[in-house]
Parts: sequence; C-alpha cells; structure tokens
Amino acid sequence: MASIVALLRPQTVLSKFVSGAGSWAVQYPDYGQPSFCLMVKGSCWLRLDAAEPFLMEPGDYVLLPATPGFRMGSDLEAMDRPTVRIAEASPAGEIRHGAQEDEAAVRMLGGYFVFDPTSAPLLVGLLPTVVHIRATDSGAARLGWIARAIGEESMALKPGGDAILTRLVEIMLIEALRWQPAQDGAPISGLLAGLAHPRMANALRLIHEDVARRWTIEELASKVGMSRAAFAARFTQILGVPPMEYVLRWRMALAKDMLWHDGLSLGEVAHSVGYQSASAFSAALSRSAGLSPGAFARTGRAVPSVDPAKERLDA
Repeated sequence: MASIVALLRPQTVLSKFVSGAGSWAVQYPDYGQPSFCLMVKGSCWLRLDAAEPFLMEPGDYVLLPATPGFRMGSDLEAMDRPTVRIAEASPAGEIRHGAQEDEAAVRMLGGYFVFDPTSAPLLVGLLPTVVHIRATDSGAARLGWIARAIGEESMALKPGGDAILTRLVEIMLIEALRWQPAQDGAPISGLLAGLAHPRMANALRLIHEDVARRWTIEELASKVGMSRAAFAARFTQILGVPPMEYVLRWRMALAKDMLWHDGLSLGEVAHSVGYQSASAFSAALSRSAGLSPGAFARTGRAVPSVDPAKERLDA
C-alpha cells in the first residue's frame, strides 16, 4: 500500500473550510486531479456528473481520485434547479455557499492536490470514482483527524509546512486505501477491492515487493492457495485487469518513475523491473508510453499548476 502511494507522489495544493446556509447548490466542472472533503458540521448532498446523489453527514470523508464534474447542495430541490448560485468568499476567507448573513448550517474542509503524472494514469484508473467513508466506518475517525491537521497546517503558513502537508496527504491516502466497506455497503471494484480481498491483497503484495521476478499466473495462484483458473478469473473480476496485465502496468509505472526521478540508466531500469535486456524493456515502454525511453525521460514532469485547484475552492 505504501508503495502505491509512494508512486503517486502526492503534493498538497490547497485546503480551505467551506460553509453553507439556507438553500443552496453549486456546480463544478471536471477537474481531473484528486480532492477530498471532510464533513465537520451539518450535511449536504453530492452528485457526481449523472450519478445518483448521496448524502454527506458529519464525520464523513470523501475522496475523489480524479475529481469529475459534480454538484453539491443543501437539499435535493436545490440540486435540481436549472440555475446554480456560485459560492462567495466570506470576510474570514472561508468559502460560503447560500445565505451570507445566516449562521452556517453546514461546514466542511475541502482540499485539492496533485498526483505525479508519471504513475497517476495506472493507479487512478484502478480506484473507484468516489470513496465515501462514513463516520461509522472503521478508520473514519483517523481520517478526520488527518484532514483537520491538513486544514490547520494549510492555514498556519509556518516554515516547513509544504513538507508536513505532503506527509499528511500521503498518510491520508494510505488510510483511505485501507478502508473496507461494510458488508451491506455498495460493492467496490479495482484496487480498493483487491486490497480488501485477503488473497488478492497477498498477490498484490507479492507483485509489488518483487516486481523483477518473472511471475506467472501459476506461481501467483500457488502462493495464494488457488488454482490457476480460479485465481485468474477472480483477479480479473476484482481488479478489472488480468494478473499479467497488472504486472506489466506495475512494471511500467515503476520504470517511468525511475526514468523521470532517479536518473538511472536504461539498463539499470530494465534490470530493476524484470527485463533481461535494455532492448526488450525499450520495446515494452515504447508500447506503453508511445515514446522511446530516452524521449520519455526528456519530457520532464508536467505537474499541473495550482491555479485550477484554487479556482475550484474560490469559485
């Protein structure tokens, strides 16, 4: 789990308290980067694009790994109005939705950050669109504490704040990935489902800890105590990709990270991720990234600006 978060290299962009009073709703466009929300007081509705709305209540935590367009509002009637009032900043800097003069009925801590673009496509693609951890779920209290610490550190503006925020976001993501839905909750799929399934989690741990090994479906199945056919079918059902496809994607994610961040030679990277020759690795990476290793390494990091996140909290 820590290896997954390490590849994402999260960096905090901005967090701020958001409140609401009266009847209100706001619409945000597709953002594409991760965001989170902790409900501190009251409740409000959240609807992602065309999905069914769900209620966020005090103590609930929501993680959107690749924030799509969404609408948020005080009640379902306000959510269905054709026109949506945009938020206004209060004198204290807190974003206020709805009536400006009334005492806040809803208060939440919202935050936006960025993942490293090298590995984000692989890992975000294996996460659900929304992770909704209710206050009654295991781990919710710890996530609430971490989110509050992020909010406090964001507003403190003390030396070393960026480093502390980065570590807090990493811990927050690890805690969120540990979450397992209640038995009567909505089914999940992808990476969270794999981590929640004991045998699949064991297989993922084996792959992550020894990516250079020449894994086969038979060997992985044997190590987790399943037949080859049952393991391949179950892994594909839960993770959404076949076992060997996941191994390849994990190797490519690690290789891209090494090429951009570690300054290793082509041969060193090839050996680290299990390729017997630099030429074989070069061909595999070219198919994955659409660029030769040298060209990929020269593209540099294309980390998104902080402005989109700021605009979203100030809109």
